[in-house]
Amino acid sequence: VLTRWMSHYLAMHWLMELKATLTIMADQELGQLETQWQIMTGDARSKQKAEKMLRLIKNPTFWYQNEMCVSLSY
Repeated sequence: VLTRWMSHYLAMHWLMELKATLTIMADQELGQLETQWQIMTGDARSKQKAEKMLRLIKNPTFWYQNEMCVSLSY
């Protein structure tokens, strides 16, 4: 039986596994012209939220904090 804590731990663990892929995806999307966006689509609010998430993916502090949480909880 998975506990809530274990579910969070596994989510953070797999997020760290996808770091390289997510970072490449964010770099590619943010480097495209608006007409070529595949992730930042929809209305202005949706585009703003997607851009915020992509910038978070590129933030080294975000990854450091997740790595610390995973390593401290194991």
